[in-house]
Amino acid sequence: MVDIRSEKKEVVNNRRKNERLEFHCEAAVVGLMGKQIITDISLGGIFIETENADNVRIGQLITISTKLPTEREIIRFHARVVNKTKRGMGCRFISLEDRGREAICLCFEMFKDTLPVGCDQD
Repeated sequence: MVDIRSEKKEVVNNRRKNERLEFHCEAAVVGLMGKQIITDISLGGIFIETENADNVRIGQLITISTKLPTEREIIRFHARVVNKTKRGMGCRFISLEDRGREAICLCFEMFKDTLPVGCDQD
C-alpha cells in the first residue's frame, strides 16, 4: 500500500541533484530486520525510515527490495548509505539499472500532480 503524504520541511542546504518524489511504501533491506519505509525517491537515491539505522554505517553498500506502486514485480536497488539520522538513512543508487530507472520515472509521471508547484522534472 502506498501512502502519499506531504510534510513541508524546509531544507536549508539542499545539495540534491535530482527532484524527489515523496510517497511512502514498504521496503526490505538485506541484513536489516523489521519494517522499513521508503519516504522519498529520486533518480539519484532514496530515503528509508527504519528503526535499525544503527545497524548500518555510512558508506555501506545495501540492497533494497520494494514493490513500487506502478510495478507488478518487486524491484531491487543497490545503493550506498550516505546519510543517517534518528529517522532513517539516505542512500545513493549505484549503477541504477534500466528497469529501476523506468519504474522511478513512471512513479514521477503518475504522481507528478502531488509535487509542489514550481518543481520541474527535466
